[in-house]
Amino acid sequence: MFDRIAAPPADPVFEAMARYGADRRPERTDLGIGVFHDEHGASPVLAAVAEAEEQLARERRSKAYLPLAGDPRFLEAFGSLVLKNDKNRAALIQSTGGTGAVRLAFELVKLANPAARVHLGVPSWPNHAGIAHAVGLELRTHRYLDRHAMVDFEAARASARSCAAGDVFILHGPGHNPTGLDLARAERNEILGILAERGAVPIIDIAYWGLCDGLEADLGSLRHDVSLNEEVLVAVSCSKAFGVYRERAGALFALNPRQSARSAVQASLERISRVLVSTAPAHGAAVIARILGDQRLKALWTGELSRMRERIAGLRNQLADLSSQAPHLARIAQGRGLFALLPITPKEIARLSSDQAIHLPASGRINITGLKAGDPERLAHALQELSDPRP
Repeated sequence: MFDRIAAPPADPVFEAMARYGADRRPERTDLGIGVFHDEHGASPVLAAVAEAEEQLARERRSKAYLPLAGDPRFLEAFGSLVLKNDKNRAALIQSTGGTGAVRLAFELVKLANPAARVHLGVPSWPNHAGIAHAVGLELRTHRYLDRHAMVDFEAARASARSCAAGDVFILHGPGHNPTGLDLARAERNEILGILAERGAVPIIDIAYWGLCDGLEADLGSLRHDVSLNEEVLVAVSCSKAFGVYRERAGALFALNPRQSARSAVQASLERISRVLVSTAPAHGAAVIARILGDQRLKALWTGELSRMRERIAGLRNQLADLSSQAPHLARIAQGRGLFALLPITPKEIARLSSDQAIHLPASGRINITGLKAGDPERLAHALQELSDPRP
């Protein structure tokens, strides 16, 4: 039976990660996987996370399963952090990271409306299309970037206007799109208004909150989004803001103004999760609940998050200053968050890997925190050399 299975194409992000892992050159640089790196190239455990883990290790007396909805302390604390008063409009379930939250959202959409279409701007993250296909929802794509490599608002607006009632439209949270470029506030407002008029539901995927304009600004933008529509699905990852990537902590908020609908949605999400993962992982959620429930640990965490954001902003400024040497870097200052998209070809990306020990996915998307001291200049020089023909 298994002889009939064709090997799928390699995941481009993990392929770049594998190339980096196999490279033994001391100058090697990993610009692929989307985790925060410090100036030494490490993806550190935050001090607030380490302390919370130590406390939990001393106090924990059980490894029993969580309830179907997840850790109640996590859900209360995290719901209050993310949506504040709007959490009362939401059915809420813990998920296995942001990807798990998106899967739960799509499964819920399929249950509510099997004919729903998913409207997605590309480039996006591969899992958006992959999960839509896995669930069996029709995918409609539109251009996210125009020919000037800027956000194509007209294409997004046309896609929103093409929505039928019961369709869903993917919106990225701050800094979430792999290009690092976001819709402007007024553009988001207009898209959300069109979706409300059409009876379509926005799915907001947000993972890099706190790393763009700051914790309150980024979450405030999300809260404004959900205030504009009665029904909204919000998939939230904890991986980036807390640095707990492998712990797979996240949540799905399903907002609806009617209590009877929320109760049915809550029960349905728990049933969906039951057959997907049974119950959610406990450790990451417990760590986050401990941090958010302790004023000192929360202050420690928010300070660390601010310093992460400052490193990202500083790297963007460094790269922008090098754009006169390497025009490929010219648009980096206009983006936010970890990511930027370099206008280079897969062949040129292969040259960067083989000749310069600089590893990134074939899309040209880079995680700028992969740059250590001296690396911005080395990247600019390497990009400049791409314009020169091989000898």
